[in-house]
Amino acid sequence: MFLLASRCVACGLVLPLPSRGPVCQACWTDVPWLAEPLCRRCSAPLVDGARCRCPDLPAGLDAIACAATYAGTARGILHAFKYGGHQTLGDGLAAALQQHPHLDLDDVDLVVPVPLHPWRRWRRGFNQAERLASGLGPPVLHALARWRWTTPQSRLGAATRRHNLDGAIRVHPRLTRHGRQALLQRLTGARVLLVDDVVTTGGTLSACAAVLRETGVVHVTAAVVARTPGRGAAPL
Repeated sequence: MFLLASRCVACGLVLPLPSRGPVCQACWTDVPWLAEPLCRRCSAPLVDGARCRCPDLPAGLDAIACAATYAGTARGILHAFKYGGHQTLGDGLAAALQQHPHLDLDDVDLVVPVPLHPWRRWRRGFNQAERLASGLGPPVLHALARWRWTTPQSRLGAATRRHNLDGAIRVHPRLTRHGRQALLQRLTGARVLLVDDVVTTGGTLSACAAVLRETGVVHVTAAVVARTPGRGAAPL
C-alpha cells in the first residue's frame, strides 16, 4: 500500500505537520498581510503619515477591514478554501480577521455573510462567507439572499457593474411572514458586520449594505480576508 504525502495547497511542498492544516507555516507567513499604518475606514496602507481619501471604501459602508492583499500565497490559499474543498481553512482566515487592528467585534451586534446564488452554493457545497462569519464570534444572521444569477463583477466593465446587481440581493425572500418580521426586528437599529472572502470592485458589498440600510440597520461595516491589488491610499 502506498501513502501519498500531504502537500501544501499554496506551494505544493510536502507538509511536515499535515495535522495542523493544508498550508505550511512558510506560506502563511508569506501571505501579503496588510500591516499598520492603515486607514481606519478603508484599510488602505498609509505612507509617511498621509491622510486618506478612502478610495477602497465601497459605497454604503462606514468602514471595511481587509486582512491581506489578494496576491501570491493569499490567492492560492483562498482558491483552495473556496474551490478545493478545504473548508477548515476558514478557521485560520477568520482568526486573521479577528486580529485586524481596526476591527472591533465588541461593537458588532450581528454578522451577516454575503450571500451566494443557490446554484453556486450547490456546486461549491458551502458559502465561504458563512464559514468565515461563523468563526468571528458575534451572532450570525443569514439576512440576505441572492435573488438572481449575476456575472462576477470582476469580469465586467465599470458601466455594466452598476446594473449587474440591480435587484439581485434582497432580504431573505423565502421566509414566512412571521419569520420576516422577526428578521426585520433584529436588523432595525443594529450594528452589522458584512463578511466576505475577497473584495474586487466593492459592488457586492455596496449592494448588500444598501439593502441592510433599507431595513433600518444604523451602522454597516465589512470584513474581508483580502482585496485585489491596484488601489491604495490617496493622500490629501
